[in-house]
Amino acid sequence: MTRTSAFQAATLEPLSTTATPAQAAVIFGAENHACVLESSLPDPTYGRYSIYAADPVATAAIPADCDDPLGELAGQINIRSIAGGAATTMPYCGGWFGYLSYEAGLATEGIRARRTTPADVPAAVMSLYDAAAVFDHDTQQWYAATPELQDGYPQSKPRAERIERIVARLERATAVAFPDTAPTPATTYAPAMSPDAYLDAARRIKEYIAAGDVYQVNLTQRWDARTSATPLEIYMRLRAASPAPHAALVRFDGGAVISASPELFVHTRADRIVTRPIKGTRPRVGSADLDAHARAALQASEKDHAELNMIIDLLRNDVGRVAELGSVRVCDAGCIETHPTVYHRVATIEARLRAGADWTDVLRATLPGGSITGAPKIRAMQIINELEPVARGPYCGVIGWIGLDGSMAFNLAIRTMTQRADEVYVHAGGAIVADSDPFEEYDETLAKAAAAFRALGCASPTPMTPRLEWQECSM
Repeated sequence: MTRTSAFQAATLEPLSTTATPAQAAVIFGAENHACVLESSLPDPTYGRYSIYAADPVATAAIPADCDDPLGELAGQINIRSIAGGAATTMPYCGGWFGYLSYEAGLATEGIRARRTTPADVPAAVMSLYDAAAVFDHDTQQWYAATPELQDGYPQSKPRAERIERIVARLERATAVAFPDTAPTPATTYAPAMSPDAYLDAARRIKEYIAAGDVYQVNLTQRWDARTSATPLEIYMRLRAASPAPHAALVRFDGGAVISASPELFVHTRADRIVTRPIKGTRPRVGSADLDAHARAALQASEKDHAELNMIIDLLRNDVGRVAELGSVRVCDAGCIETHPTVYHRVATIEARLRAGADWTDVLRATLPGGSITGAPKIRAMQIINELEPVARGPYCGVIGWIGLDGSMAFNLAIRTMTQRADEVYVHAGGAIVADSDPFEEYDETLAKAAAAFRALGCASPTPMTPRLEWQECSM
């Protein structure tokens, strides 16, 4: 990883425009190879900036059946240097945007996925952009980021023309007519795992826990829907239904990844690495008294606290594989965060990267995320591989960017759908522990998928228990 300043690598030109982030999402997100990385629920520390890009100068798409997607990706994008630009505190200096699938993370631990995603949903897609619009939610200021590419990368246009292209898009955005937010009904959807199969899998995990194999396993399921809606229409509806600090729309040939994630997976800047796992969620219903009760219940829950502590220990170990000895620290063991529809319990873990560690070392050490696998991690992954009937694909992978200086930021791809033509895969899941009730856990997955079903115009599947306790939760 380059140790010189990560923030002197690109020209950031302040722009004067009245375009809103939502309008920019419409204009940029309509492009076939666009990438929108938004803080649709801004956070001053971890969700301050939104980035919008289109017209990539290069794209690396790694096939779903690749044995080592991360290694193949590293060989193709080959992070190189960039030049010029004034010093800035902004996190983005130009680079590759996209996603890596959950199965790409399996390969980092030497586990071969039993199933692959459909052939036209790559294991990873990363695109290089030589211009992007960046919005600072704190100052309400737009910028054009225009890195100068070197060492063989193609430069599409001179910097002035690239800035003008960003300006033109933002000016078009000021007059944009938003896509109709009334849902377009999906014609059909069906579970890839029947309710009975889900219950059997949850019970099997509890048997593994009782036998001492694991402490918790994240069990997920998928619904397959068909819709006439475009990726942009679905994204804008999800954006409205479930604002998130790490929302994303990544478009690739024949498909798109649509996400409203609340969870920062990893952020590196110079020699600092941060990860923020979520475990523990309570719904908000809009009543001050009921919401206060839900928040207090989450704060007091020993079960949720124990689940998060397991993942904290797991991530301390993962981060420690690329950190300077003794530098890993838990900055916060579980603060309660307020989101529009839920409260989350979130931890923050930081460390100093060891000398010579680069972005590939960090991803190999941490993929897939601990909060969507379980503890111990490798055994949990093996059990997931055994029990889940379909691949997760981009869901439970990561979405974000790798800077041309080696810095990076990725969210954990939860609350995430994958679209290919008229098919949409909706996933949801949650942690199974020793005292989990399989019926309640099934209903929790329905609640966590509720925003996605709303974005598609579908009614959620019928819960198994009389009263659904969870609404639009974190997974």
